[in-house]
Amino acid sequence: MRKRVLATCRPASIFVLLSLTFGSIIIFANPPLRGPDEIAHFLRIYSYSRGELLPVTEINARKGIFLSPGLYNQLYFFKTAGEVFASSREEGMRYGQIMAEYSNVADTQGDETEQASMFAPFAGTEGYNPVAYIPYIVAAEIGRLLRLDLPGMLLLMRFFGLLAFTAAAAYAIAVTPALKWAFVLIAMLPVSLYSRTVLSADGAALSYALAITALCFRAARNPADAKVWERSLWMTLCALSKQPQIIFVLLELMVCRLKDLPRRWRSLAIVVLPGLILSPLWVVAVSADIAVWRLLEERNDSSEFDPLWKLLYMWDHPYHFPLAAWSALSGWAGKLWQELIGIVGWQDIMLPPWTYVVLTVLLLLVPFQKPQLDGAVRARVTVISGLVVLGYTVLVYLIFFLIYTPIDTDHVRGVQGRYFVIALPVAAVFIAALVNRELPRGMPAAIAIAGSMIAGITTVDEVLRAHW
Repeated sequence: MRKRVLATCRPASIFVLLSLTFGSIIIFANPPLRGPDEIAHFLRIYSYSRGELLPVTEINARKGIFLSPGLYNQLYFFKTAGEVFASSREEGMRYGQIMAEYSNVADTQGDETEQASMFAPFAGTEGYNPVAYIPYIVAAEIGRLLRLDLPGMLLLMRFFGLLAFTAAAAYAIAVTPALKWAFVLIAMLPVSLYSRTVLSADGAALSYALAITALCFRAARNPADAKVWERSLWMTLCALSKQPQIIFVLLELMVCRLKDLPRRWRSLAIVVLPGLILSPLWVVAVSADIAVWRLLEERNDSSEFDPLWKLLYMWDHPYHFPLAAWSALSGWAGKLWQELIGIVGWQDIMLPPWTYVVLTVLLLLVPFQKPQLDGAVRARVTVISGLVVLGYTVLVYLIFFLIYTPIDTDHVRGVQGRYFVIALPVAAVFIAALVNRELPRGMPAAIAIAGSMIAGITTVDEVLRAHW
């Protein structure tokens, strides 16, 4: 019994050690607001910490938040500094020069009572649900009470996110009955590690996806171990963190035979209905805002970015979306693959080329494990997990087609490879159930640890090399 407990805890413990070690270094090494859309996420998190649940403040058709002049000036400083750095990095500029200039910024803690608040528009985070930001919101409130300046508050928020999402991923690794080392490697990919160290919805989305995948996989393998309330909680968090993740409700169909569903409809409803109801309600509440303003600045006609209008258009032109999605996949496959493994900074810092090849090979090998399922259950797990991966991919492209792609464009716009890391835990289950072959004893652990070390070291090295 003791050996079994140790075997269960060891992958999770190793993951926690690696995630916190490399993650802490990246947090300090990564300059303020150098994560993808980090300034936009900061503004949305800050609005939540002030109790502003819905994005209702609007000026000139842009939704946003009013900030104190001091905080606004700090945000503007680092936003401008990031743009200057991005254009001058190849010429030798380093963030040490920028941080030295920051010390010359006017004192932000002085008396601002007579100064007017400044409006800061959201930039793509209007529609994000607060469940994706829970640890950041807590840290932002603490930072406001302590009157921290922007860099101090940002560090606090990043550390809260790293701790919370590392804990959630470790929980998933501990409860999954198999593929523990596959989950470790997925959670330690450069894209996964980096998303836990910056303000982002991606850290929460992956952690919640890992957890619900592990719980549904465990319930399929051993129904006696299944706890309905656990799956209901993590399924709801997963479905609310990002809109395409509503497809994860299908994972509940792995738990039992389809002919048994009428008998267990109550537990099915408890698990899937909260996500199925709350996710669409949230989209309606925030008016499906996903930075359409960016495209409206290019075009005067806003009707083609209305999801309902676009659905009617798809009815009359049924081949447009499939062809646009295929064009996006085939034309950008190389970059999507690299983004899936990890491109850090403002999606402008590449890892060494060999890293992408090595991590991809390891990622394909580590799920080779017998899931210990009988024939009927294995077939069901294979089909459902495959449908979830396919459905998630289609939903990502469909959402960006509906709200972000002009009809005269031959490919779906806006899709990035990092969005698909969410589907990797389910893809690992699919591969394991489909192949049903075991690697030699100890090899999955060696693969996962080696891959995690490669991911951590190269990510830290590139972040330091690029900025300092």
